[in-house]
Amino acid sequence: MKILGYGEDFLTLWAITKRPNEILSQLKDKTDPEKCTVIYRPSFGRRGGLRRSEFGEFDAIIVTPEKAYLVESKWDGSSASFPNNVLALENVQIRRHEIFRWYYENWKQEDWKEFVRKHAQEFKEKFGKNIASEGSLLSKNLMTVLKEMRGRKLVDVLLFLHRREPPKIQTTFRVVTIKYEPTDREYIELK
Repeated sequence: MKILGYGEDFLTLWAITKRPNEILSQLKDKTDPEKCTVIYRPSFGRRGGLRRSEFGEFDAIIVTPEKAYLVESKWDGSSASFPNNVLALENVQIRRHEIFRWYYENWKQEDWKEFVRKHAQEFKEKFGKNIASEGSLLSKNLMTVLKEMRGRKLVDVLLFLHRREPPKIQTTFRVVTIKYEPTDREYIELK
């Protein structure tokens, strides 16, 4: 089967499935990709969603035996320009990492109802949002992902996918750059 795709999401899927060694190498992680778990586009609601507890989705989370890499992807074909040839993450993307890290550090695998009772006020004061309510799809997604990552060190990663020379990248995240070559105009093939 021939699979063609276009854009940031498809390029992210291509990179994590076809270039995992290159990604891990740039992160200075010697883990065999066969020992990794990749959570592709885990959703924690829409970042501008109607529910005041939602905070968007990562492009991927790569889980190794020791680390969990929280991946934000950017590509050189996006309509967003890089002012003065400088790429910087948006505040909403940085905030997503902060919120997720808070959940990771504070949820001790207790009952979600008890977790909400203990932490709702702190969360509201810190982020100006509601904590994910018990039984919600968001709380279920969080518990699944958090369990998969338990005990790992979190690392924030910016994955930049490019055809030409990348712009200057301004971030505190670890940066991974992967070059791609379209097979037909702007599309690449997942093979």
